[in-house]
Amino acid sequence: MFRKKPNIKPLSPVRSSDRRKLLTSILSQFNIPTDTLPSERKDIIVPTDIQTAKFIAHSTGETGIIYVGEEGSKPLWLKLNDETLIPTVFTLWKCPFLLPIVQTWNPVIEKLRNGADLMLPGLIPPFPLTLKVGSIVAIASTERPSVPLAVGICNLDLGTITQVQGRHGKAILIIQCYGDELPFRGKVSVPLKLDLDIPKLEDKNAPTSDSENGDIEKKIAKSIENLDLPPDGNATSESQLTSVPAEKEATEGEIERTELQGMPVERVREGPTTEEVDEAFRMALLSTIHDSRTGTALEFPQATSTFISAHLRKHLPSSYSSAQLKQTSWKKAARFLKAMEKEGLVKVKERGGEVTIMGIAGLDNITVKDFRSFKTAGSRKANNDSKIPDTSHTDVPAGKLVIKEYYQIKDKGKAIAEAVSRRTSDYYSVAELRTILLEYIAKEKLVHEKNPREIMLNPVLASIITTSPKPRSLLREDLIVRFKEMSSPYYKIVREGEDERGEKLLRGTPPKIQILIAMKQGHKVTRITNLETYKVDVHGLANEMRTECASSTTVNKSVEGTSGSGQGKLEIQVQGPQSKTAVDLLERHGLKKIWIEVKDNTKKSK
Repeated sequence: MFRKKPNIKPLSPVRSSDRRKLLTSILSQFNIPTDTLPSERKDIIVPTDIQTAKFIAHSTGETGIIYVGEEGSKPLWLKLNDETLIPTVFTLWKCPFLLPIVQTWNPVIEKLRNGADLMLPGLIPPFPLTLKVGSIVAIASTERPSVPLAVGICNLDLGTITQVQGRHGKAILIIQCYGDELPFRGKVSVPLKLDLDIPKLEDKNAPTSDSENGDIEKKIAKSIENLDLPPDGNATSESQLTSVPAEKEATEGEIERTELQGMPVERVREGPTTEEVDEAFRMALLSTIHDSRTGTALEFPQATSTFISAHLRKHLPSSYSSAQLKQTSWKKAARFLKAMEKEGLVKVKERGGEVTIMGIAGLDNITVKDFRSFKTAGSRKANNDSKIPDTSHTDVPAGKLVIKEYYQIKDKGKAIAEAVSRRTSDYYSVAELRTILLEYIAKEKLVHEKNPREIMLNPVLASIITTSPKPRSLLREDLIVRFKEMSSPYYKIVREGEDERGEKLLRGTPPKIQILIAMKQGHKVTRITNLETYKVDVHGLANEMRTECASSTTVNKSVEGTSGSGQGKLEIQVQGPQSKTAVDLLERHGLKKIWIEVKDNTKKSK
């Protein structure tokens, strides 16, 4: 991806709340246990000084977001358009346990630095069984098998491949490689060997050996001897040195470490910190907003005192049920609400020193959208004996949807495929089509001598050009587009993390979900069709629409489904113009807005 230097926009710092969210997303995506991972390792994965910026990769034209750490000197993470987070080799050198590793020969690494993808014959089996199409994987050389030198995305189901001899195909699409044009500052040395095990918290309650106890006793005795005692010899007794008042006895999980004469001693932390209470009230506000948007809606405007006493307090986490706003860094409700307004969670209005809440964020707010419910003070009080179910993502499938496009080479394009020993009965991705064409161009030596981007057209290539008169040459990218247009399109829609091998290829291009606002018996209704194509549970979505819109919702056979490809499909019909709610819900189900088409037939054409 970074064969040429990317265009990186100015960096901006990441807010602490966004940093926590980024860390949670990373640990979830790579299945890293958050409870046992040491906090210092979490700070390495997402440093406190992390910054972010948008970038454009000139070699591929792709756009994304880059996260940079170590005072802006090292690129740590890349986020592509499909929201996938990909670690760079600089991150993997410190946290190699994040990705599975495959091996290749050292000369191949040099090819990857120059922008090449990794072909199947260049890999050394066996491969981790978890690797399938779309999996993120690290690549190491045989010289240093534990040290990642490149990162890419699997283009084949490597977990099912046991040998590579006699096979071909692009195995891994390279995203970043050490030594490519992704910029960094400072000196970098490649590690010789890395520990691939996931680090875990040390067990502080583990028994100490006798020898260790003896060493500690000696150190304590020495530190006591070095204490400056009063000249009258009234030294503090041993019992006074070691005893702790009963009300100050340390409880598990509330121990802080401090230093005395070079030796660690324990002291009790009296209650939660200000930062913890701040986060508790922030989470209570998110829980209040989420319940209002998914259940009984709150009415606004609303007085601050009413909102806090009737709603916010009962949504505090159960372990902070007695927390007060005066324990926060804001101290007062008005300051707290104004801070939350800056985060886009509420809208307030101040008049005469009184703050009134005018509204709250919707489900389109990314913080609210990603919120997951927890056990609150109100729910525990209402039902102490029952478990509180998590309803924040009921019936919503995990993982986003991905459209996989394939092409079958037809007609005049067959001669190109056959010339480079490719079967015309197979289905190829866009990247593989490009590879086939470029291999043919290289084999026939058709690159223009003066302009490498220009391709001379021989009779075979000229046959796929439909314009008249036919040119003598064409730009490489234009030729790839013509080759793609000459092939028959197919597609399959899969959900991230699911095995796509059982999915059937469908001919053509995927139809968009249609959201149509029309008049019916003098009233506006919203009709939603083509949901089955995108693996949406029609009846489940209808129930969600009924709850969100508080309107009558029915499921009927699609009007367009009486014949053709739409035969037997269902449509949802909702009372009122509900297109925005429908789009929001579909996005929660993993769909992208570009797959949805909204049309309002009730508006008069100009």
